[in-house]
Amino acid sequence: MFIDPTMVALAFCIGILGAMFGGIQTFICTGFAGIVVFVLRAAGAEVGLLGQDVLNTLLLPAIIFNGAGLSTALAAMRHPGELDGWDITRSLIFLHDVPVMLTGGLGGAVGYVVFSLASQLGLPADAGSFSVIVVGVVGRMLLGTGRKWNPNASEYYREQGVEYWVFQTVNATAMAVVTALLLKEAGPEFYGLGFSVSAALLIFGYAGGGQKVPTTHQITNIVGVTMGLTGGNVAVSVAFGLLSNFIYLIFAKYFNEECSTHIDPPAVAIELVTLILGIVF
Repeated sequence: MFIDPTMVALAFCIGILGAMFGGIQTFICTGFAGIVVFVLRAAGAEVGLLGQDVLNTLLLPAIIFNGAGLSTALAAMRHPGELDGWDITRSLIFLHDVPVMLTGGLGGAVGYVVFSLASQLGLPADAGSFSVIVVGVVGRMLLGTGRKWNPNASEYYREQGVEYWVFQTVNATAMAVVTALLLKEAGPEFYGLGFSVSAALLIFGYAGGGQKVPTTHQITNIVGVTMGLTGGNVAVSVAFGLLSNFIYLIFAKYFNEECSTHIDPPAVAIELVTLILGIVF
């Protein structure tokens, strides 16, 4: 196994950029870059630098998003009351805190190493999500000074009742069906497009007085992966997309929201479901 020292140094610097701009902001850029790559491929053009160096290095979530997540954990510990450790929507450059920025670099470097090792070892699940989870868990163990889990989650679900799950099922089914049918029409070379579109759509969470939009890449990613593994079986792809969304919802409420640091719920959902898919198929 080989870890490129130059890439480790580059990942360290990219991790600092993650701290500078914020986790969600960089993930949105990943989405738009992915869309551009797919459009160029559809036009028969070479993606070259944009695909390998920009999308798969500079904007790789295993590097830049991990930098944002780990630095946010330290920032919350060093600046209590100014930001929440689980909220990775904040640029940290306003803190003027060198250790926070360097921790972003560490998150990027460690994220790259974990991602690279998982890829080389042939982990039967998504290597990027695995890296994000490992860095998130380490960050909570070492830097989390508050809640490790949300004790109010069960009460929340009791208050919501069955209607909550029906509501979530309807919405997730619609997203999964639309994604699966469009991808089936587009063909196997575009099975990853749904993930990029979902990431890019998060930009609308910052428009119009804080209007939020749902997180959907845990659905579209899994639908695309399952389509590839099943030869385009829409029904099976939708079913696994729904499973991924349920895992996302439960993990987010119990182990991320209102907790001391960020452990990415979509990454957890994608990792678990791709592991199941790897075993089943």
